[in-house]
Amino acid sequence: VCPKGHECEYLHRLPTLHDLFNPNVDCFGRDKFNDYRDDMGGVGSFMRQNRTLYVGRIHATDDIEEVVSRHFAEWGQVDRIRVLTSRGVAFVTYTNEANAQFAKEAMAHQSLDHSEILNVRWATVDPNPLAQKREARRLEEQAAEAVRRALPADFVAELEGRDPEARKRKKIEGSFGLQGYEPPDEVWYTRTKELEDAGAAGQIEGSGQSLMIEPAAADSEAETGGGIFSSSAVAALRGLSGGNVTTKQAPKASGPLVAYGSDDESD
Repeated sequence: VCPKGHECEYLHRLPTLHDLFNPNVDCFGRDKFNDYRDDMGGVGSFMRQNRTLYVGRIHATDDIEEVVSRHFAEWGQVDRIRVLTSRGVAFVTYTNEANAQFAKEAMAHQSLDHSEILNVRWATVDPNPLAQKREARRLEEQAAEAVRRALPADFVAELEGRDPEARKRKKIEGSFGLQGYEPPDEVWYTRTKELEDAGAAGQIEGSGQSLMIEPAAADSEAETGGGIFSSSAVAALRGLSGGNVTTKQAPKASGPLVAYGSDDESD
């Protein structure tokens, strides 16, 4: 029992999947480094998520896989175990990296069913292409699960096709009035692309028409009938008075308002 009780800042239990740790430290709060040590011991690196332990110096027996699984499953959920019986080596992969960190410290220099002293280190990257594909697929599934938790449940169900109402609505809309007809997915993709292209073309045509109409409207407002009022004002007045509006032309100036004479001209 810890003497600090509830004031202790450490967890006196095994880490779980729901425990969130800073990627720069391990489950014990120790700082990680940029790269692994030459002997692949120590805390580890924060550049790669490593869930696999190298376990060496195992007493070689026929049931070595069962023995390793029984002892290492005590520290967390084991994802996969690979055993090299002739060499007395096992690779233990945990589901959670924190459990691998805990198991590494718990099983270091310990023994299994015999008097051997285990050599527990971090495993290097598996060069097997199948293992690399499996790890990439696991990361994709983990990312998809994170996105699935962030989105609403009904939206995710509709995207994955698990919503019966969405399937029924899609079936009704996609029948095109033909009973018993179910269009393939290519029809939906083509129709969606046509709607997107039509919307983009409508936006382009609308902007072009506005550019053509605005100068014409400006010209019509600038036009005048040679009188006092412009043609647009006259049209508005005719609409109000029933069309009995006449415009008077402005008188043309016949000459200067004041006559003047020149000193060189005689009266």
